[in-house]
Amino acid sequence: CRTIRSHFGSRQLAAIGILLDSSATLAAMSMSYVPEFGLHFPHTYVTPKKNGDGEYEDPKKGLVNKCMTACAGWVNEYNQCVQRVQTRTDGKGTCIWQYEELGMCVDHCVAHDIFSYVK
Repeated sequence: CRTIRSHFGSRQLAAIGILLDSSATLAAMSMSYVPEFGLHFPHTYVTPKKNGDGEYEDPKKGLVNKCMTACAGWVNEYNQCVQRVQTRTDGKGTCIWQYEELGMCVDHCVAHDIFSYVK
């Protein structure tokens, strides 16, 4: 503690967040916790809709339908792959990679708007 005090002045220690109390013990100041730092919240909130039974609808279903049009290129590629696999006579081939790319595109698109539905 004395070596820190002799190396730094009390103003320097206070500037970097270290306080010295009267009993010459070193106490570190904690930084203030800011939970909003680095988080981006949507500016709008979409109120949840209820269906005919009075239950809340899943907003993701509507967003997925909207995002399927935004990912039309991946939908076309997947459909073309399915047609190619169906025309094969040896029974080999899958479209798993095209399906995963389509899923990633839809998930990425939905992620932009889904947090508007969370309060």
